[in-house]
Amino acid sequence: LVALASTFPPYVCVMRAQLVLAVFLLDAVVRIGAPTAPADLAALKDFYHSTNGTKWREGFTWQTGIDSNLDPCDNLEYYKGVTCNKNGGDPDRQVTQIWLSAMSLEGTLPPNFGDMTAMQQLFLTYNNISGTIPETMCNISSLLYLELSQNKLSGTIPNCISKLSKLQKWDTRNNMLTGTIPASFGQLSELQGLYLSSNRLSGTVPKELFDAKRVEVLILSYNELEGTVPKIFSRYKIKETASMQGLSWMDLRSNDLQGTYPDMMALLASV
Repeated sequence: LVALASTFPPYVCVMRAQLVLAVFLLDAVVRIGAPTAPADLAALKDFYHSTNGTKWREGFTWQTGIDSNLDPCDNLEYYKGVTCNKNGGDPDRQVTQIWLSAMSLEGTLPPNFGDMTAMQQLFLTYNNISGTIPETMCNISSLLYLELSQNKLSGTIPNCISKLSKLQKWDTRNNMLTGTIPASFGQLSELQGLYLSSNRLSGTVPKELFDAKRVEVLILSYNELEGTVPKIFSRYKIKETASMQGLSWMDLRSNDLQGTYPDMMALLASV
């Protein structure tokens, strides 16, 4: 074998050694961690830049990660507030949570924000995010919690929200949203909390909201809603115990609603 090996030219042996080293390094990369899915990676970077990441509180860690070309899901210590699915070694890891409340975010949400389709929890409350809620947000079919309260969002609520079939909580309180409340909220079979107070929403209260059977909290106060409270709301069941399904809180005050409230409103006050 020694004699046979000695017959190979030196450059062949070097090439073989380089090939073995490359395979070893590739195997190490796969075992240590797989890159973030390209769509998620692009969306995270655009999100950072469109919300003036250099002005975030503790945003320097993201900047270091981006400048150093560090993969987010493999280097979460640099991308604070981000959580990813799967484990190191799995391909195309995706973002499942962004929690950046009270971090001095400003600017707008980028159009490709909805490309992070595996996200389940989004917490961006108490910031200064402006602009509209991107239509692409409806592409995040896995979303469970959307919390964007206490920002400066404007425009209308996307009508495509019926695509968020797993959504349990929508909270956009204390913004500057206009337009009407989409009746498609009633198509969300898992929705438990709908918080829309302190915006500039107009039109009537959609009777279709009653179709979201698991709703426990319905907060529509401090808007510009008009008309009457849908009569079908009188059929809401009152949640009297923790294990019981039903409505526990409904707030419609400080609107331009007329007529009488359903009898069940008096029952809610005593729960």
